[in-house]
Amino acid sequence: MILDNSFFIDNIESIKKICIEAGSTQIMYQDKFLEVQSKTDKTPLTKVDLMSHVIIVKGLSALDANIPVVSEEGFEKNIIFDDFWIVDPLDGTRNYINKGDNYCVNIAFISGNFPVFGAIYIPSTKEFFYAIHGEGAHYVLNGKSRKLNVTNSLNNTVFTSSEMNPRKLETLAGLIKNIEIIKISSAIKFGYIAKGLGNFYPRFGPTYEWDTAAGQCIVEESGGRVVDRNLSRLSYNKNKQYLNKEFFAFTGDQHFWEEVITRLLQVS
Repeated sequence: MILDNSFFIDNIESIKKICIEAGSTQIMYQDKFLEVQSKTDKTPLTKVDLMSHVIIVKGLSALDANIPVVSEEGFEKNIIFDDFWIVDPLDGTRNYINKGDNYCVNIAFISGNFPVFGAIYIPSTKEFFYAIHGEGAHYVLNGKSRKLNVTNSLNNTVFTSSEMNPRKLETLAGLIKNIEIIKISSAIKFGYIAKGLGNFYPRFGPTYEWDTAAGQCIVEESGGRVVDRNLSRLSYNKNKQYLNKEFFAFTGDQHFWEEVITRLLQVS
């Protein structure tokens, strides 16, 4: 099943409402006692992750019941699709449990091997990012929307996860003059790069495709790139477990960032 852009254009408001409903649930329960379970990959799980999953899957299925939905909280290993929704209902669960603000809702659509639609919603700030392949990336806040373009974005800000290898951080500091490193949980980092608030997001630890798909579409449609360790565009349907290895998101001078990536990969 291949959807054209008109499907996403026609349904963007519905998708936004789905994100807001899931995000409102997350806000409502964040200050309550949450029993935390540990999944097989050692990541935390709460009932709010599951509630958000139900809201999103129900909402997306209402748009077209024939489109498969692969969600972090409800997917079957070893089953793959050519065209499907891929969802992280609550990205940044650990930060959410710790009463932080760096969590978000990720919804993307994969066609073949790449994301053709992506949406990120940040409940704590009510910021909504979305992108449609060939139609650009957009930022919505307080009912106002603007198109994102970071083709000429230049600054020295790098976003990383909280567990970045110290030796790699030292290497970055040696390669980027007056570097500012900001550690943020979740796919919010992609949105901030698309807004031009930073130029680089390196990730070395394993992630899943639902962690990156929405953000990748948003960064790419804003004028940036998301690549793997071989400097090829990060792809999807790579394996039946939806696992990513290293990836790097950046905007600005492609050759500069490719050299930075190459140097970082040499640091153990």
